[in-house]
Amino acid sequence: GIKNFSPTFRALGDFEVTKLYVEAESLAERGLTKDDLQEIMYEDEDDDWEEKPSIRIISRAEMADVMADQDVVLSF
Repeated sequence: GIKNFSPTFRALGDFEVTKLYVEAESLAERGLTKDDLQEIMYEDEDDDWEEKPSIRIISRAEMADVMADQDVVLSF
């Protein structure tokens, strides 16, 4: 009964959302790898519009640091 938001994630680059952080330990706990994630790219206007990946896999400790540095955190 939950709406599929997958197509929306691909549009985030159009709104200058270019970094999507995924916690490595959470992936492992669920038996997932980066290959199981939807590929999400953005066009880097500072690099001749080259397509680059938005997803960044980081450790639990790095995630805590990233979240602590933010003004707003959206969790999905």
